Amino acid sequence: MNREEKESVLFIGVGRMGNPMARRLHQAGVRLAVADISEAALAPFKELGVPVSRFPDELEGTIVITMLPTDAEVREAMLGNRGAVRGFKREVLIDMSSSAPSATRSLARELAEMGIAMLDSPVSGGVPRAKTGELSAMVGGDSETFARCKGLLAHMCSSIRHVGPIGAGDTMKALNNYLSAVAMWASCEALLIGARAGLDPETMVEVWKTGTARSHAVEVKIPKAVLPRSFDYGFTVGLMAKDLTIAARLARSMDVPAPMLTATEEHMLFARDALGAEADLTAVITLLERWAGFELPAAGGEPQTKK
Repeated sequence: MNREEKESVLFIGVGRMGNPMARRLHQAGVRLAVADISEAALAPFKELGVPVSRFPDELEGTIVITMLPTDAEVREAMLGNRGAVRGFKREVLIDMSSSAPSATRSLARELAEMGIAMLDSPVSGGVPRAKTGELSAMVGGDSETFARCKGLLAHMCSSIRHVGPIGAGDTMKALNNYLSAVAMWASCEALLIGARAGLDPETMVEVWKTGTARSHAVEVKIPKAVLPRSFDYGFTVGLMAKDLTIAARLARSMDVPAPMLTATEEHMLFARDALGAEADLTAVITLLERWAGFELPAAGGEPQTKK
């Protein structure tokens, strides 16, 4: 039996992203337990025979994986009154959430005093790639802990890169999502301008896919969720606004001028307030349509002037 086969995992947070990620661990034969505050989120795992609870301290797992909305929830899941450290022995925390680097470093120091190592391993790829196990992981932490956990990560991620010490993964992810947000917002503006000028939206996307305008927004988000007007990519405006705020604070803390980042953060915060934090990221185009008084046609449809 190799080391990975001896590991047991407590996975905390099985929402949109955590559900398919934890499922892949279960399918790979990893000894798994799952915690979440939502009984509905736990139900599918209970049906699979996986130990579940709303309280992390009730479940075994030498390695804890968190996939939660914010670093405050990660801290509570580990150190709160019913947190993971209150129950069974823990050896490693892998935080796969998008957390603030400073909060991650602070938590890592506290866990180290308890003999618990930590990796920050946020991922990129969204729900579609979480389902197929093709996420990209950006991992911060010491090389020994990374080597120990790389096999577990490989069940969920097809690209795994050790990017530096603790906090480096979160820094990389915040900047990744900044670039992603710029591409998404700019692509939606370009679609509306082009459609208003008489260009076909699907043709625009096909041309941009083969040119220098290529981006994940153009190749995946827009064809799958904007053009059909399903707005169901699986990543919320609220979470993107949070990640942009992390990136903007990081820039300010180092006195690095970042006017584009500041503007993008402001745009996404406005979109969050206008559309609601739970709105899908791809729905930002509906806000631009409202301002333009013009609605992009659904695939195969005619443009609509909004009154």
